[in-house]
Amino acid sequence: MRRLRQRLWLVVLFIIPTAHAQNTGGVFGPDVTPDSQALEWRASVAPGSDGRSDRVASRLHYQRTVSDDLRLRVVLQGADELAANSDFDFDFLQLEAQWQFREDEESGWDSALRFDLQFAEGRADLVSFNWTSDVPLGGRWRARGVLLTAVQFGSQRLDGLILQTRANLSYALNPNTQLQLQSFNIFGSTNGFGDFDDQNHAMGPAVVGKLGGRWSYEAGLLFGITDATADTDFRLFISRSF
Repeated sequence: MRRLRQRLWLVVLFIIPTAHAQNTGGVFGPDVTPDSQALEWRASVAPGSDGRSDRVASRLHYQRTVSDDLRLRVVLQGADELAANSDFDFDFLQLEAQWQFREDEESGWDSALRFDLQFAEGRADLVSFNWTSDVPLGGRWRARGVLLTAVQFGSQRLDGLILQTRANLSYALNPNTQLQLQSFNIFGSTNGFGDFDDQNHAMGPAVVGKLGGRWSYEAGLLFGITDATADTDFRLFISRSF
C-alpha cells in the first residue's frame, strides 16, 4: 500500500492540465473483477480549431472492488487552456460506485449500473446514474453500449435531465489486442436539447491492449461531427492493476 501511495502522488505531481469539458471519458464496460485494484492515467489532446485554443486534458483515477460485484472509484481531473499559459487548475473530483448485476457466463451478456457524484470547479456539480452492457456478436466481435443520465445542482445548474450515450464495436485481433470504433454523444438537457450542431458528437478508431506486468493501454482518435465538437481529439489511457 505504501508503494501504491507513492505512485499515486508521483502521477498527481505530473498531471497535465486541461480545458473544461475535454473528453477523458471512456466507453466503460460492466465487468467487475473480484479482489482487484487499479490505477489509471488518461491524457486527451485537442489541437486548436474554429477559434478554440489547443487543449490538453489529464485525469487520474484509482479503483478497487469491495465485493464480487461492486467496485468503487475516485477520479481527479485538472483544467486549463494551453494558450492561457496558466497554472494547473482543478476541474473536478468524482466518486463512483459500479454494480454488475448480470454476467455473460449465466445470461449471455454483461450489464452493470454505475452511480457518480461529481464536484466541479467553476460549473455545476452533478449526480449521475448510468447503465452499461457488453454483448457478444459471435466470433471475435463484441458491442458495448452506455447510457448516462445526470442531474446538476448548485447555482450554475441546468434544469432537466442531461443525457449522453457512448458505444463501441470491437474486434479481437488476439487475446491481448482489440480494434474498436467508438462514439460519444452529449445531447444536453431534456429542458431543451437544441440543434444537432450545438450538441457534442464524436466518433473514431481506437486500439486497446494488454502489456506485460499487469499494464494495459488504450489509444484512439476522435473526430468531431458537429460544430460544437473539437475537430480532432487524441486520447491515451495507461492503466496498472494490482
